[in-house]
Amino acid sequence: MDYRDVEPLREILHRALVRYLTVTPAGMVLEKGKPPRPAVDARIIGFGGARTLYRKRKPACRSLDGVAAVTDSDKLCAKCRDRNKCTPQVRLDLIVEQRPFRLLLAFTSARNFLEYDARLRRDGVVLEDVLHTVSVVDRGAWGELRFTTAQKA
Repeated sequence: MDYRDVEPLREILHRALVRYLTVTPAGMVLEKGKPPRPAVDARIIGFGGARTLYRKRKPACRSLDGVAAVTDSDKLCAKCRDRNKCTPQVRLDLIVEQRPFRLLLAFTSARNFLEYDARLRRDGVVLEDVLHTVSVVDRGAWGELRFTTAQKA
């Protein structure tokens, strides 16, 4: 498969019930009941802006494109009175062990990813063409994600 032509994968991912990766200080949880993994190798097949409105630490509203709410496509972020309370995020669509996952990055992890993507672009590397290692740094109450190009075995 040519990883430069990932549009069909993106379409399937957006329509499918996507698993969200949970990030903890100990690592990423791929499956409930299994221990967190400190690092995973992944194909990143797309990314974009997202927003989540949290109430009592739980998502009350989410937009995967920063334009319209997921649960109500008529609810536009630009017209929402709660917009200033939303957490800006970066949405990553990725494939880990042949399974699609979505990861929502905020703050430091989002900055780390955007800097990583900029480095790849500067070096002439296409994000979809390489395998990436996503690793978690324990920050006490939260896990910070770091991105590197996976080492070939």
